Amino acid sequence: MAQTPREETIEGLKAAIAELESADGLERFVEGHGLQSRFFAFRWNEPGLEIDFRLPYARVLADEDEQRLDAARIGGACRMAILLMVVMGEGRLLLEGESTVSVRAGESGEGYSIQDADGEVLDSGGDWEPLITRLKVALPDSAAAIRIIWP
Repeated sequence: MAQTPREETIEGLKAAIAELESADGLERFVEGHGLQSRFFAFRWNEPGLEIDFRLPYARVLADEDEQRLDAARIGGACRMAILLMVVMGEGRLLLEGESTVSVRAGESGEGYSIQDADGEVLDSGGDWEPLITRLKVALPDSAAAIRIIWP
């Protein structure tokens, strides 16, 4: 049976996490050219869920600690995207009156917003903790397994 685009993307994100943890480093979702302009870029857009991540990767002028922090942020972003896509696929992400959850992460920080069908923002913030709580409620059987590693 063929995988859906969502399932294929989730598998790609899982592979990206494995690449981050390998000695070879990340190859998936890396855009840009040269050593200074490489970044992890992931975008997902479906009715009800928008994800836009653009995080620095393998910066030449960054020391080891900064590069580890970059990798941790990318790993956390991948995990967040996987969980959001799974919960959305199960129909448990949006609450009554909500139409869209938008999540972003970039060099300037992270954030989210939740809108109604008219595009009015019902909730927003720069901290993902409310979304992590929502994921734990939506996936109560696996709440202990939810680990969004975010520095």
